[in-house]
Amino acid sequence: MKGIIVGGGIIGLSIARELNKLGYEITILEKNLLGRGASWAAGGMLAPQAEGLTGDFLNFSVESREMYKEFVQQIEKETGYEVSYYECGIVCPAFSEKEMENLFKRVDYYNKLGLESKILTRQEILDMGIKISNFVIGGAFFPHDKQVDNRKLVVSLVKYAKNSNITVKELTEVKFIEVNNGIFQRVVTNNGTFEADFCVLAAGAWSGELEPIKVFPIKGQMLSFKTKIKNEISKILYSSRAYIIPRKDSNLVVVGATQENVFFKEGNTVSGIFLLLKGLLETLPSTKDYEITETWYGFRPATPDGLPILGKSEIKNLYYATGHYRNGILLAPITAKLITQLIHKGEESPYLKMFDFSRFYIKEE
Repeated sequence: MKGIIVGGGIIGLSIARELNKLGYEITILEKNLLGRGASWAAGGMLAPQAEGLTGDFLNFSVESREMYKEFVQQIEKETGYEVSYYECGIVCPAFSEKEMENLFKRVDYYNKLGLESKILTRQEILDMGIKISNFVIGGAFFPHDKQVDNRKLVVSLVKYAKNSNITVKELTEVKFIEVNNGIFQRVVTNNGTFEADFCVLAAGAWSGELEPIKVFPIKGQMLSFKTKIKNEISKILYSSRAYIIPRKDSNLVVVGATQENVFFKEGNTVSGIFLLLKGLLETLPSTKDYEITETWYGFRPATPDGLPILGKSEIKNLYYATGHYRNGILLAPITAKLITQLIHKGEESPYLKMFDFSRFYIKEE
């Protein structure tokens, strides 16, 4: 059976890998280069607790987080490429009594659910070797949140795709998805027409341009810098001012991220980078003389409620896997699993019903 994946980011690549293992003939259509969109621009945090997620979306996200170790181990075995998965835990610094109060509530909520969390005093953060500023009054620690080097993960998934019998078509922009009598037929691109038995739309922030679904871009600017010694910063720091992500066994640190509703406006801006540097220095003033190594930006696929759009569409044999917003890296394993189960076995997880595209449309009686 033949399938087309529209979009070669981490979601599309992960789904293609799962379907390929089951013997499907998969073609990935990517308008630019595989994995060089939001997946490349991301921070790589696997952080449902630091993000403050709740309810069913928390359960969904924690389930995916707990899939990650095996997910990475399998990919490393398949490709021989080290992905750099790091169970470092995340500290959320508080800069005000109000932020501290919110962290107390969050820690209590998670501990009652059996998700280990801990309130930290200012001194306890300092005792972890983190040189926080005088603005930080305390915080919380989420030991089971972690990170993956998203760029290394993307490189490994691209290696898998190109070394397997998956057909990869880069610089191939989809013009439209052709339907006949409510059934998916083919995909028309600037590089020819592709027919298949089914299609998965995983085009990230561009998904809303191909199908009438509520996905739109939110721009995020980021930067990185080098510390003087490896592992100088031992934990991810995640706050309202910035998130600061030290890479495993490295002196590279990633800082993010702005959230800008500017459509697809390209480029880093003075104000965007200033905001990141301000957040960094208000958290870790000792970094002021360190070398900035890179600045970049990407476009997250957002939806009106911040939740992904997954599962069936109104068109038979056309499926959605998009709108992951800030959590595309985190949710790649579980998204690939559920979309594959839906296509291969017709199994529709309760999660897919929760993330159905139709939730944004008023149902007529």
